[in-house]
Amino acid sequence: MINFQVNHYSQMIPHGKRRQAIDQALTNKWAQAAHLLFLDSFMQESKWKSDELAFHGGTSLHLSWRSPRYSEDLDFLLSRTAKGAAQVVNNATKRVQARFRAIDPDFTVQVKDRTKDEDRMQVFNITVSHPRIVGNAMIKVEFWKTDPAYLQNYPTEFKTPVAAGDLAGTISYPVPAARLATAYADKLVAFATRPQLKWRDIFDLWWIGTQSNAQIDRNQMYTQFLQNIQAYTPLKGLSPHKALLEFLQHDRQQVINKADPDLRNWLPDGLWKVLHPTGVIQMVDYVRSELQSVHDAIEYQIASQAQDVPTDKAIAEIPKG
Repeated sequence: MINFQVNHYSQMIPHGKRRQAIDQALTNKWAQAAHLLFLDSFMQESKWKSDELAFHGGTSLHLSWRSPRYSEDLDFLLSRTAKGAAQVVNNATKRVQARFRAIDPDFTVQVKDRTKDEDRMQVFNITVSHPRIVGNAMIKVEFWKTDPAYLQNYPTEFKTPVAAGDLAGTISYPVPAARLATAYADKLVAFATRPQLKWRDIFDLWWIGTQSNAQIDRNQMYTQFLQNIQAYTPLKGLSPHKALLEFLQHDRQQVINKADPDLRNWLPDGLWKVLHPTGVIQMVDYVRSELQSVHDAIEYQIASQAQDVPTDKAIAEIPKG
């Protein structure tokens, strides 16, 4: 059972009898509540083994590792051996609705299956609505299907997701979440494979890289990046490490300018005021430098191997950037 509390009813439903349009703040509150309630319900309903599932992505960083960035989606890696995802999601959603209706009986929580290719990815949209609010909050639950061997080489750690602030709660069932070092490699994969610039990737890479508890072994991280990217296609058919440099083709100042609103909408107002503009500039410069360093290190390793330098020696000699 989730230990979930709303500090005040008005935080979930605004005062007044007239219908009001949903705003970003209320959307975030409903979505965050849905995230926690769904995770708790989902882990109770699923009977999969811990090595068949991995919670990753922005919401994992937010709830498992206390990243301040909000995120809409619940992203999972799911082994192809795990069956019955649709039934688990449907059952979990019923539990979520019951918990929302304990807050207010007029809440409605619905799920729609948006899956197009079940063998590749299963997608579900969960919406939260209330008759006094025009609009709704939606979270997307995605299960990216992977081979069992891929998950065996994808380091996770059991974490108990926690939300703080106006909505406070923890879940009672721990979730196998990607470790920070694993998430860092995943973000490198995003830069090497995502055709559109996403400020969330910039922020996440910077945030993980500046956390003292990330414990990122750079040599292992290079290997993890090359491992994780096997499930994706690098940009323009490039080799993985060369695809990292595509980000450097973006005009630096234009990237900085896009932070408002592309990043601002997903950070607490107080934090945005602290970070903008100096912190935003530092994020962009950090990411540009890091992507170049990772590229150079892997290029060095490849060149060393081509010269028949033993792999362990080549790795030990990789420039640290």
